[in-house]
Formats: sequence, structure tokens, C-alpha cells
Amino acid sequence: MNNIVHTFLTFFIVLSLQCTVVNGQETKPTKNALAFINATIYVSPTDPAILEGSVVIENDKIIAVGKKSEVKLPNSAKVIDCKGLTITAGFWNSHVHFTDPKIANAPSLSNSELSAYLEQFLIKYGFTYAFDIGSFPENTNNIRQRINNGSVSGPLILTTGLPLTAEDGTPFYVKAMNIKLPELTSVDVAVKIVNQNIAAGLDGIKIFAGSPMGPGKAEKMMPVEIAKAVIKTAHKKGKLVFAHPSINDGILVSLESGIDILAHTTPDGGLPWDSQMIQQMVKKNLYLIPTLKLWKWSLANNNQSPQQIEDFVSIAIRQVKDFNEAGGNLLFGTDIGFMDDFDPTDEYVYLQKAQLNFRQILAMLTTTPSKKYGFSKQYGRLAVGVSADMVVFKGNPDLDLRTLSDVKYTVRKGEIIYTKTY
Repeated sequence: MNNIVHTFLTFFIVLSLQCTVVNGQETKPTKNALAFINATIYVSPTDPAILEGSVVIENDKIIAVGKKSEVKLPNSAKVIDCKGLTITAGFWNSHVHFTDPKIANAPSLSNSELSAYLEQFLIKYGFTYAFDIGSFPENTNNIRQRINNGSVSGPLILTTGLPLTAEDGTPFYVKAMNIKLPELTSVDVAVKIVNQNIAAGLDGIKIFAGSPMGPGKAEKMMPVEIAKAVIKTAHKKGKLVFAHPSINDGILVSLESGIDILAHTTPDGGLPWDSQMIQQMVKKNLYLIPTLKLWKWSLANNNQSPQQIEDFVSIAIRQVKDFNEAGGNLLFGTDIGFMDDFDPTDEYVYLQKAQLNFRQILAMLTTTPSKKYGFSKQYGRLAVGVSADMVVFKGNPDLDLRTLSDVKYTVRKGEIIYTKTY
């Protein structure tokens, strides 16, 4: 009997060391806590900055945030001194594409190869979440499944899959890659395809409200009744709809049909947006992703002069300025994947030229997308109990917005998944 008791007690003690019981449920042993100290901390775009603050993480959650003098560190915590560094919640990039030829066949890439690409693509710039609004879903799903199961370090990925176009509306640059996008030839076809996409697990829908057909050719506009069918069907399933407008007529289609998010500004028109259209955009709660750097990149690749580039980009900057001052909602996105320059620094600089300050840009990166996409309880701010997703960067963004790109650490689910070595 004594041997039996001894064996039982030994087993019980070992089991107790290996797990914790919470509300009758066993949980895995906690990871060593991480404590980031001596940082300037912006817990949200609106709260005052915390100087010489600390953030403490345990497992995948934040367990403390505040002034260093008020935060008690766990005895087991690994302490990271962040003197001269700034901490914010993890960033969203709301306009990306997993279509780069380097990852076009993701299943063929090793985990280390895919991790290395994702680091350069998003992680090194603090993007812990990304909305892909145009890619082959099978390939993108392979990437996010490997992230979700821990095989690969990377961001949370949402995706729309392939964009939908009007009949014969596949954009000329997509045709050049021998790709034909799903074309909506009728309301019934639109409803069927949207339902199929959502049933397949896509997180949203993207349409070309106006499809660019090539130099010197008129854009192919999606009929409003078809766009309305897309939106009505998606909204019934709780999904958002993005639109590529191309030109101002694409914005008008978006307004009339009830689009949720515009994927671009429209400098092709050569003029600022008129106040009446902006008022309608704000009234109908149409969100905007400016993609200002895209215009510089596109024109430079087409051998335009520096003056031509500046003139063109200045139109888009004015559109953003007027939209923001009218009370419009902005989301940060860069169109990387289509654009092969992943550095977001120019986008920050252009947004500043549109008279946005650091806190407004931080909202574009954190709280605004988190709320729009339904994640405001989990992401977008630094608070006890939320997901431990953070960006730690060098310098003071209130003095120089370019510091937002100088990331020292990117933290996702409580783990440092990127460290910059100087």
C-alpha cells in the first residue's frame, strides 16, 4: 500500500509541475515572461504617451502596461531595455498581395525560405496583420496555414482571393500575366461567385469598380446593379467589400453600390476630388486606402521624370488631405506584392504631406483597421488581456515619422519574431 501511495504522490507532484489547473481546465506551462522597460509607449493613438514605461507579456497576452515605477515585473521575466525606443501596438497593412513570383508557389518553399520572405515583406516593418486583396487563394491559404500552425513566423493574414471584374474587365496588366479574373456577367453569376468564395473561407471580397484596360483605352466599369449584388451578398455573410476605382467614375460606382473600402486614390483624373463627392464618401462611410507611394513607384518604372512624378503624386496627396479634413476614415496600405519595394517609409512621408500627424497615421495602422475588420477586442492597442502584438522602433515618431520604419523588434503572439541588428 505504501508503494502505491508513494507512486501516486510522485505522479501527482510531477503532473503538478507540468501543468496548471485554471477553472478545472489544464493549461500548458507558461512561457518565460517578457518585459520591455524604459520605453516611450503609445497604448493607443489617443492616450497620452507613457514615458519610461514598461510592457509585460506572458504567453500570448499583455499582462501589464504602464509607468516603470508602477509595473511589477515577474521574477522569471526576461528584461529588454528599450531606452530610446518607442512601443506601439502591431501594425496592419490593409493592401497587400501574395502574388510575388518568389512565393507564387508557396508549397514548394521550405519553412525557412517562406519565413525569410515574410520577414522582408512585412515583419521587419512591424506589420503583424495583413489584408491580402488579390491573390490565388490556394497559395495564400498555404502561407497562412503554415503561419497558423507555427511552422513559419508571420502575420495574421486575411484574404479576398482573386478580385472580381465586370464582363471582359480583367485589367490589362493582369492579362499580361496570362491570368483571367472571375468576370461577373450577371447578377446571378455575381451572387453565385460571392457565395462560393465566402463558403471557401475568404475573409472579404474585392471588385474592380473600374478596370484599367490599357494606355489610351477607357476603363471598363462594373455595372452598378452587379456591384450591388456583390455587396448585398457579402454583407449578408458579414464580409466587407473592397473596390479598385481606377478613376473617379469608379468611386461613383462604389458610392452608388455601397462599397466599404476604396483600395486607392485616383490621381489619374488629374484633379483633386470635388467637395460634393468627398461629402458623399464621408456620409456613406466609405473608407480609403491611399497607396500614395504606389504612384511614385509606378511612374518611376515607366521612366517618368521626377517633376512628372511629383505632380502626379501631389494630386493624390491633395485627395487624401481633403478627404481626411472632411472626416473620412483612412486605412494604411501599400500595395506591396504588386509593388516590389516593400519599405513603407515614403508612404509615411506622403501622408505627412497630406497634413496627417503621427497619431492619425498610428490610427490608420492600428485602431481603425482593427475596428473595421472586427478585431478591436484583440488587436490595435496595448492593454491588459489583449494579444501581445507590438512594434518596437527606434526614435520618436512625433519628431520624425520615418522612425516608424526603423523597427528594432516585432512581437507577435508574445514572441519576438524579428530583431534588427545594428
